[in-house]
Amino acid sequence: MGKTRLCAVIAAAIAATANPVWAQGTFTPLGTKDTYVSGMSADGSIIVGVWGNLGPAWRWTAQTGAVDIGSVSQQVKISRDGGTIVGTAKDSYGVAYAAIWQSGKQWLTLPPPANGRVQDGGVTSAWGVSADGSVIVGLAWVNPKGAEGFRYDINSGTVSLGSLKGNSSRASVVSGDGQVIAGWDTVEGRGPWYGVIWWDGLQRLMNPFAQIGQVEGINNSGSVIVGRGHPSNWGHAYRFTSWDGHVRDLGALERGGDFEDTSIALAVSDDGTVVVGMLTEPPEEDSQQSRCDREKQCVSCDCHVLKPQIAQGRPKRA
Repeated sequence: MGKTRLCAVIAAAIAATANPVWAQGTFTPLGTKDTYVSGMSADGSIIVGVWGNLGPAWRWTAQTGAVDIGSVSQQVKISRDGGTIVGTAKDSYGVAYAAIWQSGKQWLTLPPPANGRVQDGGVTSAWGVSADGSVIVGLAWVNPKGAEGFRYDINSGTVSLGSLKGNSSRASVVSGDGQVIAGWDTVEGRGPWYGVIWWDGLQRLMNPFAQIGQVEGINNSGSVIVGRGHPSNWGHAYRFTSWDGHVRDLGALERGGDFEDTSIALAVSDDGTVVVGMLTEPPEEDSQQSRCDREKQCVSCDCHVLKPQIAQGRPKRA
């Protein structure tokens, strides 16, 4: 990640006509250098992120600015209601676990799954949280080998979600009600990470022939999923709609030279019409935020951080 900033902006309109929101949007610098945004409350009043590859995490409001809240998180996520921040923190023995921020720099670590094990100083890491903070998902290192996605709630504790062929998986995102979980699975144990969904206690590939890449974002209802690895162009971002199984290629800007034209979709609005992402996995300061319309035309946004406009409602079924 280095010194790259991820600009959390209203970015990818998948609409046939221009939306006046783009013209009205403003950019508000966080005021702190080298901050990486990874989550935001539904009303936009609280923004969270990290400094560096292993934290510390920070929490931003207009009143406080970016405040160091500790942890060793690669990323942190916040519930829609703004009340729960999840990431990764060390226990009293120095082992890293998925954790919930309490206050100041204090974190409450979650119990590992029954088959959990320590790998590179950690057992679990949190990657997503439901709307009210009651369900947390992420990755757990497990016995006898590899890693698996997990789901946590106060009643069931931390439960490993398994993997399709006994290799590795990760639960990256969860719907607002905690019922739909999505992420990736290595399937054959090597090569690409393929998009998967856990629903009704079952894990399934998003495409039966494993032609869709890993999931990065989900809307509140769990009906629209976005990520990287479109079937026709593995380097492009995609938008998946659950009611018809359609996967849309969101395209990418031409970068020229020896650079590959790649894009990553990271998040999607509640109504499924707005997608935010990056044009590449940034090697240095090369990444640009983008918005893509229905004709797959991406527009770069040179920005610092956001004053967001959030689309509400559920997607229309075709």
